[in-house]
Amino acid sequence: MSTDPGASRRSFLKTSASLAAGVGALAAPVAPSPAAPEGPEPAYHGKTIAQWVAQLKDKDHGARALAATELGRIGPEAKVAAPALTDALKDKHGQVRYEAATALGKIGPEAKAAVPALTDALENDDERVRRAAAWALGYIGPEAKAAVPALGGALKDPSGTVRHWAASSLGRIGAEAKGQVPALIDLLKDDDERVRDAAAWALGQIGPEAKAAIPALGEALKDPDGGVRHSAIASLGRIGTAAKATVPALTEALKDKDERIRESAAWSLGRIGPEAKEAVSALGEALKDYNGSVRFWAATALGQIGAEARGQAPALIKALKDKHEYVREAAAGSLGQIGADATTAVPVLRDAVKDAHGGVRLAAVAAVGQFGSEANSAVPTLIDALKDVDERVRAAATRSLPQIGAAGKAAVPALIETLKDEDKDVRSRAAEALKKIDPEAARKAGVP
Repeated sequence: MSTDPGASRRSFLKTSASLAAGVGALAAPVAPSPAAPEGPEPAYHGKTIAQWVAQLKDKDHGARALAATELGRIGPEAKVAAPALTDALKDKHGQVRYEAATALGKIGPEAKAAVPALTDALENDDERVRRAAAWALGYIGPEAKAAVPALGGALKDPSGTVRHWAASSLGRIGAEAKGQVPALIDLLKDDDERVRDAAAWALGQIGPEAKAAIPALGEALKDPDGGVRHSAIASLGRIGTAAKATVPALTEALKDKDERIRESAAWSLGRIGPEAKEAVSALGEALKDYNGSVRFWAATALGQIGAEARGQAPALIKALKDKHEYVREAAAGSLGQIGADATTAVPVLRDAVKDAHGGVRLAAVAAVGQFGSEANSAVPTLIDALKDVDERVRAAATRSLPQIGAAGKAAVPALIETLKDEDKDVRSRAAEALKKIDPEAARKAGVP
C-alpha cells in the first residue's frame, strides 16, 4: 500500500494521457533490449541510439519525428541524444518539436542542459509544443528550477492542458518553486477542474514553503470535483502543522462519501500531529470505516497525535483484531505512541507478538518497550521474540528489553545466546542490550 495518500491522485496527474487525446508519445519508456557485457551498441526497434540521432536530420519530417519518439521511448539510456533533441526543438515542423520536447522529458534529469531551450518552447506558437515543454520540465525535476518563472507565466496560457502541466511541473520541481505559490493559489479557481487539481497538488509538493496557501486549500475542500478535494486535503497534510486551522474541515472530510477523501483526511490529520487533537474522536470512529485503508490511516494518525489520543486506546485495542494485518500493525504501533494504560494495553500487545504477520509482531514488540517498567510482565514474551523467524522482530526485542529496566535481567541468558544469531545486526544489538542490562554479564560473554 502507499504510505502517502497523495500518490493515488487521478491518473491524469501521473501519466501523459491528458497531454492530447490520441497522442501516445508520452507513454512510459520502452525498456531497451539487453546488451551483452561487451559487444556492439544495442539496437532499439532496429536502430542504435546513434542511428536514431542521425535520423533527426533526415529530410522527411515524419522520419525526424519518429526518431525523436524512439529516443524518448528509450528514456534515460538515450541521454547522449539530449543535445540533438535540444536542437530539434527548433525544427520547422511542430510535430518534430513536440516529439523532441517529449523525449527530453522522458530522458529526465540527464537532460537538464535542455532546460533553457524547453523554457523558450513554453512560448512556442504550437500548443502541442508548449504543453510538451511544460510536461518535460517537470520530469527533469528540481534540475529545471531555472524554468520556474517561465512555468509561472505558463499558468496563464490559454490552453487548459498547458496550465495543467505547468502547475504539475512546478510541483515536481518542489520547494524551489515557492515563488509561484501566489500564482498557484489563483489557479485554484480556474474553470478547468484538471487545472485546479494540478494546482492543489503542486502546492503540497512545494510543502511548508506553501503555507500561504492554507486558507485557499481549505476553501478547495468544498470544490465540487472530488479529485480537487482529494489533492487539497493531501497538500494540507504535506504542509503539516501550519495547517492546524483546517483541522475542523479535515475532520468533517472523514465522513465524505468518497473513500479516497476519507483516507487522505486521516493521513493529513496525522501529519498535522498533536495540533489535530480535536479530531481524535472522529479518528476513533474512522477505525470502524468499511475501507481498510481508511482504518489504517486513522490508526496511524492517532499515534502521530500522541498522548492527546489516549482516550482512543480501547478502539486501537479492538483494531488489533482487524482482518487486515496492516491495520493491526498500525494499531499496535500507535498504542505505544499514545502512552495507553499499561494494564490494558500490554496484555493485548503480548498477544499481538504472536500474530501470524511479521509486521504486526514487529510493531507490537517495539510498542511494548515504550511502556518501560510497566511492561515487565512482557519480558517472557520478548525473550521468546528473540527466536522469531523474522530478524526484524528479533532485533526489536533486543531494543525493547533494556527499556523495561530491572525486569529485563531475566533475559540475560537469552541475550547471550542471541550473540550467536545468524544476523549481524541482531548480534550487534544483542550485545548493546547486554551492556545496558548487565554490564558484568556482557563482559564475561566477551562483549567489548
